[in-house]
Amino acid sequence: MIPRFMAIWILLLSIVLGSLAAAQKVERTGAPTGVSDALRQAVENNGYRATLDGGWTAEFWFARQLQTATKDVAGALYPELSDGEFVGVVTFSQAMTDYRGQNIPAGTYTLRYQMLPQDGNHMGVAPNPDFLLAIPAANDAAPGATYPYKKLVALSAKSTGASHPAVIALDSAGQPSTITRNEHGDTVFSIAIPSQQGTAEKLGIVLKGTATQ
Repeated sequence: MIPRFMAIWILLLSIVLGSLAAAQKVERTGAPTGVSDALRQAVENNGYRATLDGGWTAEFWFARQLQTATKDVAGALYPELSDGEFVGVVTFSQAMTDYRGQNIPAGTYTLRYQMLPQDGNHMGVAPNPDFLLAIPAANDAAPGATYPYKKLVALSAKSTGASHPAVIALDSAGQPSTITRNEHGDTVFSIAIPSQQGTAEKLGIVLKGTATQ
C-alpha cells in the first residue's frame, strides 16, 4: 500500500507535469491577417500556433513550397535551402528574445533562411550555422524577392532597431508539430514544410534559447 505522503506527492507531481504539458502545445490556426496579398498567397491557408509557458504564443504560416536544391555545404543542417529564401511568416503575441539576446517586439515578420557566414566574427557562436532572419512584414511584402546578404541583414535589423539582424536559430527537427527541448536546453518547435522535390522538409525552430557567447 502506498504511504499517504507518497500518494500526495505523486498527485502533485502529476498535476505539475500535466500543467506543463498543457502550457506547451501546437494548434492549427486560420489564414494570416494584416499582411500583403503576395505574402498571404505565398503561405499555406492554415497556420500553426505554438504556445509556451506563461501563455506566450507565436503563430507561423509556412511557405506553400520550399525551393530546395540538392547541394553539399559543410556543417549546415539544411544545405538544401538557399540564403535569403522565404520560409514563412510569424506573428509574436509578445516580445521575444532572439538567439543573440536582442529584443524582437510583438508583431508580424517574414522569415528568411540564412547560413551564418564562416568568418572570424561568427565562428563558434552557435552549435549550427543555420538561422532564420526575421524582417518586419511591412518591409518585406514580396516573398519572391531576392536580397544580397547586406540588404537582407539591413532589413532584418529593422526588427531589433540595432545594427545586427534578428536571428532565430535552427536546430535538428523532431516529430513535426511538436515542441521539445534539445541537449542545450533550447525550446524547439519542429515542423514539416512541402518542398519542390515532392518531399517534406523538416525544420527545427528555436523559440527560446540564447547563444552562450
